[in-house]
Amino acid sequence: AQLKSWRILRKLRCCPHRAGRLAKAIHTLQLRETASH
Repeated sequence: AQLKSWRILRKLRCCPHRAGRLAKAIHTLQLRETASH
């Protein structure tokens, strides 16, 4: 699992714009998870 996240981080470094969108998506997903509990 760690290797996968590292690969994703490496890809994100190439295009910061995409990283911002992904970070937002992850953030919203986390908020949804905490709200459902």
